[in-house]
Amino acid sequence: MRYSMNQNPERGKYQVILADSNRDYLRLVSSFLMETNEFEIIDFAFDGRQAYDLTRAHKPDLLVVDLIMPILDGFAVLEELGRDGFYAETKVVMTSAVNLDFVLKKAECYNVDYVFLKPFDKEVFKRRVLELMAYVIPDTRIFGSRTEPDPSQIVTDHIKKVGITANIKGYYYLRDAILLVHEDFELMSHLTTGLYKCVANKHKSTPQRVERAMRHAIETAWNRGNIEVLEDFFGYTILDTKGKPTNGEFIAMLADKLNTELKYVD
Repeated sequence: MRYSMNQNPERGKYQVILADSNRDYLRLVSSFLMETNEFEIIDFAFDGRQAYDLTRAHKPDLLVVDLIMPILDGFAVLEELGRDGFYAETKVVMTSAVNLDFVLKKAECYNVDYVFLKPFDKEVFKRRVLELMAYVIPDTRIFGSRTEPDPSQIVTDHIKKVGITANIKGYYYLRDAILLVHEDFELMSHLTTGLYKCVANKHKSTPQRVERAMRHAIETAWNRGNIEVLEDFFGYTILDTKGKPTNGEFIAMLADKLNTELKYVD
C-alpha cells in the first residue's frame, strides 16, 4: 500500500498543487481547502506547462487542475504526466466551465478522480475532496519496516483499474459493498434485503437506488473501460456470451480477489 512521503509527518496534511489561469479563483479554492485544516498548498500553476512541471517535481497528494488553461489544457497536462508516470500516486480533481457530459466522458479516459463543474458549492467541494483523499492515503499502522495492508485502498485501486472512477454514480456503493462482503460473505445470499440495504443505510439512500447505481457503474466500465484489465478480472464474462457480470458477480469476484491478495501478503 502507498504511504505518501509528501504528508507532513507531524500534521499529516495532504500536499496540494492548484492549477488555473484565474488567480482569484486559485485563492478561492485555496481558502476552501485550508478551511478543512487537512491540506497544505505547496504551489500554484497559472498555465498547463507550470502544472506539468510542478506536479512532476513535487508529486503532490492532490492536483486540482482546470480544464481550460494556456499552453496546455488540463487533459494535455495529464497526458504528459501519464506518459512520464509522474501522477500515478496523485489524486486528480478537474474543474471545468464547459459541458459536463463531454468532460466526464473524456475524464474517465485519463483516470480523473473527480470533476467539478464551475461554479460549485464550497461545502460540497470540501466534502467531496476529503472523501476522495480518505481513500488515497488512509491511516496506516507501521510495524518496523512493514505497513499493514488496507483493504479499502486495495478495493479502490481495483475499481479504478476496471474503469469506475469517483465521478461515476455507483462508485462509492460498489466499494462499500465489496468491503462488506469481504467481512461477511453471507451478505451475498440476500442482496436486496442484506447487502444493498446496508449500503443504502450508510448513504441514506434506498436498496433500489443502490442497485441501479451499481448497475450503471458496471455498464459504464464495460462500455468504456480497459479491455485487458476487464479480461484479467472477469475473463469468463468477457470471452464467452454472458456479457458483463451482474452486480452480485462483480462484487463477489472483487471481494474474492481482495481476500486472495490479503491472504498472501507477507
